[in-house]
Amino acid sequence: MENEPIRIALVDDHALFRSGIAALLKEFDDLMIVFEASNGKELQFLLPEHQPIHVVLMDIKMPGLNGFDTTEWISSNYPQTAVLALSMFDESTDIIKMLKAGAGGYLLKESSPEELYAAITTIHRDGFFSNELVSDKLIKSLKSGRHIEDWYEQYNLNQKELEFLRLCATELTYKQIAETMGVAERTVENYRQSLSEKLEIKNRVGLALFAIKNKLVSLGNETL
Repeated sequence: MENEPIRIALVDDHALFRSGIAALLKEFDDLMIVFEASNGKELQFLLPEHQPIHVVLMDIKMPGLNGFDTTEWISSNYPQTAVLALSMFDESTDIIKMLKAGAGGYLLKESSPEELYAAITTIHRDGFFSNELVSDKLIKSLKSGRHIEDWYEQYNLNQKELEFLRLCATELTYKQIAETMGVAERTVENYRQSLSEKLEIKNRVGLALFAIKNKLVSLGNETL
């Protein structure tokens, strides 16, 4: 029903952080913390018993079973459950790995209560939460479900730009991407700038997300 609260699971290995988030979210009548877990293994045990869970707030670095593997497990077994990654650091490699595992967005732990509330309600509604990394144009592209042969022509991308876009979704540095493509680092920077203008995406995480969501790469880092 429309007035039912959004049912949330909170996964983090720091008890004080979990308590703080739980207390914060109690201020919102349309949100409900159903259970808390200290790691991915505990979530795997609790999640089947507390269905439905609409949104999982997922820490990334945890002992036992980390956020990457836990998110992948949720995506495979409970695809209707959205995962919002929570991190202390804005590290592009971690963000990309979480997105590839199936997370629908990420948020820094230092964000305000209003930002967290907006992220939860948005990801529950849309299955995806965008922030400063992702433009409105990208969101419209993701929602449309177009295949690669449709959108790359619309954005006027050439084959080198497509190759660079795919490599952005790996853990390679820009220097390693240049070596893989057999071009100079300056040329790679030109590709990045061109894609940034064509797609209206500010940085590498946004480019990687675009590649993943448009199926230019698979979860196994292989082209489709």
